[in-house]
Amino acid sequence: MRKDLFKIALFIFELLASLELAVFLILSLAVILAVGTVYESKFGTAVASREIYRSILMQGLLWLFMLNLAAAAISRLPWKKHHTGFLITHLGIIILLLGSWITQVRGVDGTIVLAPGESGSAARIDENMLYVFRAESGKAYDLVLSKRLDFDSRHPLKEPRHFSFSDISGDRSLSLLRYLPKAKREVRAENIPAQQGGMPALRFQLSGSRASFSDWLFLQADVGATRQVGPAVFRFVSSKPNLEMKPEKATVILYLDGGESLPPRLAVAKAGDRFREMGRIVPGKAIALGWMDFQFIPEEYHPHAIPRAEYLELDGKTPSMDTVEVVEISLDQSKDKLWLELGSSGQIPLGNALYYVQYTKREVGFGFDLKLLDFQVGYYPGTMRPATYSSKVEFEGRTQTISMNEPLYHKGYAFYQSSYESDTDGTPKYSILSVNLDPGRSTKYLGSLMTVLGIISMFYFKPVYSGKNRWLKKKETEA
Repeated sequence: MRKDLFKIALFIFELLASLELAVFLILSLAVILAVGTVYESKFGTAVASREIYRSILMQGLLWLFMLNLAAAAISRLPWKKHHTGFLITHLGIIILLLGSWITQVRGVDGTIVLAPGESGSAARIDENMLYVFRAESGKAYDLVLSKRLDFDSRHPLKEPRHFSFSDISGDRSLSLLRYLPKAKREVRAENIPAQQGGMPALRFQLSGSRASFSDWLFLQADVGATRQVGPAVFRFVSSKPNLEMKPEKATVILYLDGGESLPPRLAVAKAGDRFREMGRIVPGKAIALGWMDFQFIPEEYHPHAIPRAEYLELDGKTPSMDTVEVVEISLDQSKDKLWLELGSSGQIPLGNALYYVQYTKREVGFGFDLKLLDFQVGYYPGTMRPATYSSKVEFEGRTQTISMNEPLYHKGYAFYQSSYESDTDGTPKYSILSVNLDPGRSTKYLGSLMTVLGIISMFYFKPVYSGKNRWLKKKETEA
């Protein structure tokens, strides 16, 4: 029995140490990496990382390759001097793979977006998360559920998913009903009774031979509503503004006069001209704006309404800039359902508590505050093409400028100037910094150095101990 077990163990060991297994593993890893490269170019880094680079198959092959290297080294026992290069090379590759594994498990590769004057202490990672907080009057928020959502961003969710959690009210269940990786948002106004509040809402259409556009304007009490439509601006305000001013852009202003129950009045101005008052709007009646052949058509007006968003599933060919990524959820399978766009939050009342649900990217804190003091963009002469951009930041009493070729290194983190975002006027508004933490870097450097030294040693020791060294043969001939 012991002999049989020994034979089986010896067979397994010889298989692990075999050159054939090494060749098979190297070719398999090469094929998987080639497929991963295609996936990354076609579907993005997140999909390639989840389905290829971090897959169970890839991880299994890498660990099997490390076992193969270790077994091949052990099979040379007792080791001789001419094994030195071989052993150093194999140990170097094992250390290099371990360093890569450490980086994969503990590393951080994300971004932080800051406007001048803003501070941040966490990097946003490309992993979707769902957070549920429970709130009661006079009490702090309690995090009751934190769940990573590993969706396939190429396809909608096929079947609902259910996540259980517990709080002081007992056992709860959050149901993930739908996931749409690419959806079109359509906002509509839902009428509510006047005693329930709401806000005035106007649906309008801008129609002309060159373009046509339709949207809702919801009048918020403090800030009103503003829409940028090409080179024109549409505003909805609660009282009559100063119509003597000359706007920089073609502008349409709607304002209340006589209470919310009456439709708003309309004033129009070309860029640099004064406003012309057009009277009170009539739903369905077109008004010529005087901008080429464009007409303003008020379609619906509701004095008391709340915005409701609906989402239509789109195919994968629709450009991402025209779509949103959304999920639909419910708590305890209640009738109240909630749509959440990525990066937004909502609330669901249940019993005596209010539950806030947040659908966002995972954040990892880097242990200190980073404040953006200033952001500058340099352009190529005579163009609006950005040539350089840099961020001046403050952290722990120090200041430094991060540019495209000058990153910031602090406490193991590296901050690179990645990109920026502009507002509708093209003015730079946000600086985007890449945040990287690579705890396996030194291990990978050590493994790479050992691999190179091992290969050099093999080229030296093999001729010496095989009797093929020309210099030694010459010495022997002279002797």
